[in-house]
Amino acid sequence: MMRICLLLLMCLHLGNPSIGFAQDVTVKIGQKDSLYSAILDERRSLVVSLPDNYEDGTENYPVLYLLDGTTNNLLDARLVTFNLKMDMIIVALANTDRDRDMMPLSRPSYTVENPKAENFLRFFEKELIPHIDKKYRTKNERTIRGRSLSGLFVMYAFLKEPRLFTNYIGNCAGWFADMDDYFTQLAEDAFQQKSNFSGKSIFVANSLSDPLDPKQEIHHAVLKFSKLLKSEVGELVKFKYQTYENAGHVPYASFYDGMKFMHEH
Repeated sequence: MMRICLLLLMCLHLGNPSIGFAQDVTVKIGQKDSLYSAILDERRSLVVSLPDNYEDGTENYPVLYLLDGTTNNLLDARLVTFNLKMDMIIVALANTDRDRDMMPLSRPSYTVENPKAENFLRFFEKELIPHIDKKYRTKNERTIRGRSLSGLFVMYAFLKEPRLFTNYIGNCAGWFADMDDYFTQLAEDAFQQKSNFSGKSIFVANSLSDPLDPKQEIHHAVLKFSKLLKSEVGELVKFKYQTYENAGHVPYASFYDGMKFMHEH
């Protein structure tokens, strides 16, 4: 297992929120893994975090696929799932070319030299998910979480391959006005196959004070998307769009709120 030493200068709300400490702590956060992708023509690195009792049992677990899989994001995921009492396998996928992987198109609002989101999604379907399912004890219950640009990819994946994941969480997710024609068409085409969305969940969150979206173009695009989704597949999909005041770019609470929403009955 990979061990990462962290200097924790905070009060962790785990058990006793009144306890604060400042000392070197060794945290077992996950194990390194990798696979070569023929689709992407590169080796992709990841860290897999297993439930605490994984090695002692035979139980299968749901999987959380974490885009932008940095150490900080993985630690956030561990804390969120701990606080919500969720036993999950967490797969944190490191970036190589973020713009290429997350963007399905290039527009003046966000130019990308070589947008290949379709290939990245195929990598999940044909290579990464089979790799994880073969190597670890998994359930057929998969959640994907992205933030900012990778949040846009989460929404793209929901429309392009809705059957691939069970739950979709996009924090600070959506698109600018000059991309709206593309995503509206993608949604209209996707919703023609209504049965593909049965039993799916999607949580989208944005800040109303996002400095990268001062005109609230993304917010208005998601409002339009919300209306279309509810009218076409609203009875089949569990959906929530949540906004936050004075939350900066990516609302910190939105990850916790999204995971909680996904598992509420």
